[in-house]
Amino acid sequence: MTVVKQLADTLVKLCRDWKFPEAQATLFHTDAVNVEPDGRITAGLAAIMAKEQTFLDMITERHLLEISNPVVADDYFAVQLLMDVTLANVGRRMRNELCIYQVQDGKIIREQFFY
Repeated sequence: MTVVKQLADTLVKLCRDWKFPEAQATLFHTDAVNVEPDGRITAGLAAIMAKEQTFLDMITERHLLEISNPVVADDYFAVQLLMDVTLANVGRRMRNELCIYQVQDGKIIREQFFY
């Protein structure tokens, strides 16, 4: 099994258990970059984790979380994430997204979301 496949499998397992911050803290490079569909870029692990925690703190109810098995190609992997949550001051939201990750030196260096 390749390093990328092992990393991808670990990310999926942690995220399926709603352990997104733990996944980021252990699997992401300190200089990682996050790219959102609208072009917003968040640079650095600390900033990415802060953004994620803000989103998680907004969740008042979890209805569904499904994450596909990863598809690996060289230094990249992709998963489909389907999430149905109720957010404070927003209401119930369903998100179906494709998440693409780039791995460098055994850590995730870039994540990009498409939804």
